[in-house]
Amino acid sequence: MLQKLLNLTITRVDGPVFDGSVISVIVPSHAGQLELLANHEPLIAPLKAGIIRLKHQDGTVETLELKMGTLEMSNNHATILI
Repeated sequence: MLQKLLNLTITRVDGPVFDGSVISVIVPSHAGQLELLANHEPLIAPLKAGIIRLKHQDGTVETLELKMGTLEMSNNHATILI
């Protein structure tokens, strides 16, 4: 089964941290954990300290530590500024 992918960019002031396609990304927001999948509705949300979880197409899960940030989702592209 072919899974739809979400384009994801995670960046900070000094450069990109991740730029690619994933099945999903889970982020810690002030409203609780948010899971973004392909074609998620547009969204802007402040993020709090916690763990970002990226699920790759091969099924592996990558984690990144987050101190704070902002998430913006539109047109099947999520951008996380940390």
